[in-house]
Amino acid sequence: MAIVHAAPDEQGWLSRLMTTDFCPWANRFVYWLKEPVGWFALATAVSVMIGLYFSPIGWTLAASLTAIMLTGMAWPWVAVRVTQCTLKPETDAVHEDIPCKMVMSVRNRIPIPVWGLAIEGYLDCDADGNAKPTVALACVPPFCTADYLVDVTPSLRGHYPTSKPQVTCSFPFGIWTARRPMKEIQPLTVWPKLFAIRGVLPIIGQTNSDQGEGSRGGRSGDFVGVREFRRGDSAKHVNWIASARSDSLIVTERGGPQSVTLDVSIDTNSHGNRESLARRIRVAASVLSSLHQSRITTRAWVGNMRLTCKHDAHGRRQMLDALASVPVDGESCELDQRISSHASVTISGTSTGCVFILIANPMGGRRAGGVVREIMIGPRDDLAAATSTLWKEVRDADVAA
Repeated sequence: MAIVHAAPDEQGWLSRLMTTDFCPWANRFVYWLKEPVGWFALATAVSVMIGLYFSPIGWTLAASLTAIMLTGMAWPWVAVRVTQCTLKPETDAVHEDIPCKMVMSVRNRIPIPVWGLAIEGYLDCDADGNAKPTVALACVPPFCTADYLVDVTPSLRGHYPTSKPQVTCSFPFGIWTARRPMKEIQPLTVWPKLFAIRGVLPIIGQTNSDQGEGSRGGRSGDFVGVREFRRGDSAKHVNWIASARSDSLIVTERGGPQSVTLDVSIDTNSHGNRESLARRIRVAASVLSSLHQSRITTRAWVGNMRLTCKHDAHGRRQMLDALASVPVDGESCELDQRISSHASVTISGTSTGCVFILIANPMGGRRAGGVVREIMIGPRDDLAAATSTLWKEVRDADVAA
């Protein structure tokens, strides 16, 4: 597939003229020049032409260039085939920007050292989508079987490897890179980066529910204590034994739940900006993690995928795995179809990097601050600081202090 690279519109016309690919259809005819060996082959052909029509020195140049090409291509080809490599992470999941250790096992089957081995295509790619080396070794001793422990820091969520990793070598001249697919690979899941959120979601505690835990007065749940009868109490909640002892009506008080069921919808459209989607997913992961720690029953829509997160380690992992599965370039989804009578949190964004958190509570309430509230995180705001004081009660407390 042809890719057209163009400069942003705010740059000058000369910059756009120099950076725009006007003939993407012709790229496949010159891709061989990406490898330096292509230029050596071109130089060899020119040297042969010089030797034929101008001067014998051209034959000397052609022979020298041919020897360099043969050596620079033969040794890498041999190196990737006489070695056997495996790569596996010490843990199967890690968060973004958190270092993790990977074990590279190498076996050299010949009595000659092998230089310049590398494994590429496991983690990162450059801006053009080309795989970058994940692990590289300077030298592998002859007849050696060894394990090398290396530190890597994944920078973007996902399930890795996204493509089949390859063992590569371009030693000694770097004019050509030999590649061979790896046979043994263990995957690594990179979860979105999490930021701590202080306080609790403002709509917690507004509606009685049969789910959740807490000590707020209600008509269901565990026994908390007794109190005097109040107008409107049901007769079936009267504690007749305690009432007989005190000569007044006594009602059994039970602990009602502290939270309502939440519907969390996450917009997975990239809007043409990969970094904007990454910021939105990190905010969503932080919000869902905070709700999970608070043991709030949550039904989440990650794009078009629905999740019901349980209050255990498996539920947390299921939630983070779903966020890690969001494609780097996003996927289309519809959020307007998910309007319900439940309290909801909708996390969306724009191509400029703004993140919007819309909190809707049909039941309203004092702590909810109204039926709908919108929180915006600007494109230049620090996510750690913005999510720390995400809820209004925490921001107000900081101002009062």
